[in-house]
Amino acid sequence: MSLLLVVVLLFFSSSCSVSSGQYYVSDDCSSVTQSPCNPLSVYAGNMSQYNNTIFYFIGTTYIRYYVVTMTAVMNVTLHGLDQSPSINCNGASKTSILVYYSNDATISNILFSDCSLEIHSSNNITIANSSFIRSKSGTLQLYNAFDVKISSSLYNGYKIDIQYDPLPVCSDELPHYSLILTNVNLTQLPDAGEMQLVINNGNSYNVSIIIDHLYSAQCFSLELFESIFNFFIIKSSFHNNTFSIGFYINFGEYSSPTKCSYPVITLASNVILIEESQLYKNWHGFQITTDKYLPGTVDYHIIIKSCLMHDNEAGLFIDATFLRFLQIDIINTQFIGNGGNKIMNSNAISLSNVTVANSTYTGLTLERSLVTIKDDLIFKNNTGVVGGGLAINDSSVLIVSSSANLEFTDNHASYKGGGIYLEESTYSNTKLMTPNIPLTLINNSAGLVGGDTYGMACYQFNLTNPHISSTGNPVSLCFCDLHAINITKSCFYVSKQHIHPGQTLQYYVALLGYDYFGSLTPTDGTVQ
Repeated sequence: MSLLLVVVLLFFSSSCSVSSGQYYVSDDCSSVTQSPCNPLSVYAGNMSQYNNTIFYFIGTTYIRYYVVTMTAVMNVTLHGLDQSPSINCNGASKTSILVYYSNDATISNILFSDCSLEIHSSNNITIANSSFIRSKSGTLQLYNAFDVKISSSLYNGYKIDIQYDPLPVCSDELPHYSLILTNVNLTQLPDAGEMQLVINNGNSYNVSIIIDHLYSAQCFSLELFESIFNFFIIKSSFHNNTFSIGFYINFGEYSSPTKCSYPVITLASNVILIEESQLYKNWHGFQITTDKYLPGTVDYHIIIKSCLMHDNEAGLFIDATFLRFLQIDIINTQFIGNGGNKIMNSNAISLSNVTVANSTYTGLTLERSLVTIKDDLIFKNNTGVVGGGLAINDSSVLIVSSSANLEFTDNHASYKGGGIYLEESTYSNTKLMTPNIPLTLINNSAGLVGGDTYGMACYQFNLTNPHISSTGNPVSLCFCDLHAINITKSCFYVSKQHIHPGQTLQYYVALLGYDYFGSLTPTDGTVQ
């Protein structure tokens, strides 16, 4: 009886797993001195039996009309051995390599051509020193792949999808997983290439995402649902994407929230940190949007720190219409040479040590937003139509803290408000936390009125240059002498004139608005 049991166990073991070892893979094993060597098709039929195994790839391997499937494997490595190992999947089925429910899978030192890889519900995945080149098709899909490390790899024209969904059951303690990308290069073909990261795990687990030295010429899309996560990007660049957005964050509606309970854990705000990174020469540089009302059970804190956005057709665009739970801080960041920058419908955003320069469609436009200036805010050489440097519209509120310093130099508006434009509805909504906060206005200009400011009146800034050109919306009109040097002083009333019956009358009318100092000065507008 015991002998029969031993035989049965040996049979079961041999049918389910091959003992650990190393195998060589080549389409031309006759030229390979190492053994055992076989084409990949020999192993691909039942990869699940190979645990604790290294497959060494030599030369070029072609995958034709079969799929390499690894299900429930442990500690398997695919490694390129010689100087130019490659896997070519041109002509293969839609997905070339599948990894399911596996642990400790590694891909290293291999060039993939037109291959599609899917990794599902697996742990400890490593992709290193590899290239993925697309001429016809190619995707990398990671679905609930946990503790993933991708390093020193190139993706040319690949569509990369990474998605986190809830686990089927809740754990007793909050699980923590990670995704780490280091020294990854994403290049783009004219009609392909995108990286999309979808965080939709609810409170099933916490995922920490760290992206260090990512160089992306593709659209990087971050889709956020009500979940627990932290997201950090450092020393990366998003560039030369003339067809789309360099970096895009969209908040979505979570359709089936997970209701896991962890009584000893207090959940803090989810942090999204973008630090020491550049966004340049894109169609749009950076966007934050949502198109649905969200209940706001999770708080988010976005920090843009020590970044440079330059030479984008449009630079910064934030529309936080339904994002009442979102705090945005922009710190030590420069916006240079963009088409324009706009913040809309945001009730919690701060700017500290921010420079906006050489914009071609107003340096910064605020619409229906509450913005706090915490430190230096500098506008240089921006141009626009209404508002060259800063345009404050639609009842926006600008809160200027005691440590703030505002500078506007060499800005120009083709119509009005060369330095600063305040819409009429915003007159009373610039709030100084303390009086005498420094404001510098030098050499700003406008095509018609308000070279330095339009709409700012009776505020308590400390003007470093008191000789400014300012006016505001019309509050009165008068008849005047067209040739007078001082139109305001030349105003007169019709009742004082001697008018004879039948006499032809000709009057010039001046519209007057309040300048920064509260005096009436000529302005523009409509007489009703």
